[in-house]
Amino acid sequence: MGFSNVALRGSRYWWRKKMTVAGVRLTLALPIGAMSFMDARVIALRLGLAAEALRMGYGERSSGVSPDQLKKVFSDALRWQLQRILEDQIASSTPVVDHASLNSCYAEAWTFLSKRGVDAKWSLDDHERLIDNGWDTREAKAVADTVFDLQSGSPVSAKQIDSYVTNFGIVPTATNLDKLRVTICAAKAVACRKATANLSADGDVPADWIDDALADDAPFAWEEASADPEEAVPSQRSTVVTPESPAAAPVPEKPKMRLRDAADKCIDAHRREKAWDTDTVKQVQTAIRLFDFACGENVCIEDIKQEHVTAFTELCRALPNRWGRTTEERAGGIAASLERAKSMAPDMLGVSQMTINKHITWITAVLDHAEGANAKVGHRPAEPITFKKARKGIGKKARQQRKRDRDKRANWSIQELRDLLSAPIWTGSAGIDHRLKPGTEVLHDAWYWLPLMLPLYGGRSSELAGLPLSDVHEDEPIPYLQIDYTEDRGLKNTQSVRKLPIHPELIRLGFLDYIREIRAAGCTMLFPEMDSPKSTSFASTFYKSIFNPWRKWAFPNGTPWLHQDGGAWKDKDVHSFRGLSTNMLKGRVEDSVRCDIFGDEGETETARTYDEEANLSIKLEALKHLTPLTEHIPATLPIRIRPANRLKFGVRVPSRLGRPKATKPE
Repeated sequence: MGFSNVALRGSRYWWRKKMTVAGVRLTLALPIGAMSFMDARVIALRLGLAAEALRMGYGERSSGVSPDQLKKVFSDALRWQLQRILEDQIASSTPVVDHASLNSCYAEAWTFLSKRGVDAKWSLDDHERLIDNGWDTREAKAVADTVFDLQSGSPVSAKQIDSYVTNFGIVPTATNLDKLRVTICAAKAVACRKATANLSADGDVPADWIDDALADDAPFAWEEASADPEEAVPSQRSTVVTPESPAAAPVPEKPKMRLRDAADKCIDAHRREKAWDTDTVKQVQTAIRLFDFACGENVCIEDIKQEHVTAFTELCRALPNRWGRTTEERAGGIAASLERAKSMAPDMLGVSQMTINKHITWITAVLDHAEGANAKVGHRPAEPITFKKARKGIGKKARQQRKRDRDKRANWSIQELRDLLSAPIWTGSAGIDHRLKPGTEVLHDAWYWLPLMLPLYGGRSSELAGLPLSDVHEDEPIPYLQIDYTEDRGLKNTQSVRKLPIHPELIRLGFLDYIREIRAAGCTMLFPEMDSPKSTSFASTFYKSIFNPWRKWAFPNGTPWLHQDGGAWKDKDVHSFRGLSTNMLKGRVEDSVRCDIFGDEGETETARTYDEEANLSIKLEALKHLTPLTEHIPATLPIRIRPANRLKFGVRVPSRLGRPKATKPE
């Protein structure tokens, strides 16, 4: 959908406008000294305003759209879109949480189009803006895809525009049509949010527009166009007199509902639909516990006020940023955490804004569920409340800009990696349960391979530790690993799906023979000992059982980067291998190939949407640049896998850093 007053002629943009002044039909045409379409459009809008002012100077009636007309457009578009969404939701068997997620995604997409115009292109800055506002990478990518899908068709139909032009008496100038389009997009964004009972108003639209639109029961514009004149006379309906009915018996007052009870009902409903897992339920319970405490405890939904939202944010800022961890806090609850906070430094206090936003998401979900189908059966605060300011925080963007993402996590240095790889794991250890104690045994298992694969691939530990053997293709011309979603573990995003050639260093050390031995043993996982039934993820299993003791062996007092961030101690971790690897390839390998190896998004829209994944031979040549990281590791052949009774998670002899516990003398 173009901008009709701007046209590209050769290498230059031109502005053209037809107008009538003092009864004379004029055609204005001026060249625009702009380097891009967006700049040309801004200049064209200014020229259009100047031309309109000139026309009105000759006594002509303004052809612009009035605020009252835009308000009617907004009202009609909001009600029509909301009706369509609610009808779709009622007719669908999709879980409520999925509808809420979809509504949120579309609301953000429509908001983007209303603020930037229906032809605006989604950029990396827009993606980062969503991340800064608490969206995860997968959700932000979904918003970008939605914008792209909407623009692939017609975000605002010509039929809808025509109905507003005809019924509301709007002059169909290019400027007016642009205003109609962005107003309709804004209305659709609000409709998506209202569909999930979010009471916050859109900042770019007057709040009274939204309230009036929801209270408006006028026919839709397309209905007015087809209605019979007699049906459109309101006085005939208002003059109908109904016989006076006998006085009805007083309706007993509906009992109030406690917020905690509403949370239990909401959790039960989502559990039945398998929409919330155990971790989500814990997050919901924590959020409700905090909000209820801020409200004075055991608060009823009908008694919640806007001041309670303020009290909730103040409570979150007063708590230790790692609250509820001590024995006293677990026994004494939130009050004990606040008491502990009195003796803590200021920089150790305050829950992060991102966590506050997550709490608000769950609180809103409970309140939405408690509303029910109507006011008769539902429960809602006596006065509308909004979490808009609580979500935004105070000076959030300024705080975030004080530190770049690259400074929030340190990479391993090459020397530190050599210190880590000097462990007895690769030269000879005391046994299967004492891998960090010197000895004569070299065992080829997750302890041996995963610490080598992390720097050689810069991969995420969950991707490598959770590899099924079905995704390992060792007999291909270029042996490779397929990183993909499985029933046992997900991936960070869709860009993580990729093929990785088996590194020449791994082949030198006997990795292909290891794969064949594991297959012959009847295993289904590449590293069966990483499949822990009690762990929440393969990454957690690897961190607790291998990485943490391995790092402590190499750096008993932590690395020089060890520091306290708020209430937590941070040191170089598993992800730090990723930074080391990508930095070694930077400048040596094309950025698109690096993204394909590490499972990252491309840096441009073209790369993200149209570029194909680099083939295995190109990736293989790129990965060879990482060979120096492990070339000092000696090959210990033949391959020796774990005993058959140990090809699963767990150890027989408890150990700590490779040292067995001391036993009491008899």
